[in-house]
Amino acid sequence: MCKILPLFVLAVAVACCHALPVEPEREPVAILKSEIVKTEDGYISTYEGADGISRNEEAVVVDKGTDEEALEVKGSYKYINEDGQEVEVFYTAGKNGFVPYGSIINPEITAVAEAAKDLPKVVKAEKP
Repeated sequence: MCKILPLFVLAVAVACCHALPVEPEREPVAILKSEIVKTEDGYISTYEGADGISRNEEAVVVDKGTDEEALEVKGSYKYINEDGQEVEVFYTAGKNGFVPYGSIINPEITAVAEAAKDLPKVVKAEKP
């Protein structure tokens, strides 16, 4: 009985390993365009891949030189979903949070994020 147990455990381990899913090796995706341009007050970024994925983003520093200085970003990304449909998401991001919107984003999420931008700002207490 003692000799059969290790063989049984080995057989179960081999069976489990054999049953693990194996993803086929993916072909590298050609990058058609990739640019980042630094501007006086931020940057502009563009990416486009041969697989239909793309991203465009523009960022600007607002309230420069003040305690409220922040980077405000506006952009979008696009990809092809598993059904072969093009999906595009737009967003803004900055000192008032991240707000996504698009056909795949639940409108309630966008509405909550949009409303949160108008909440009173929390003032940080100074360190003693």
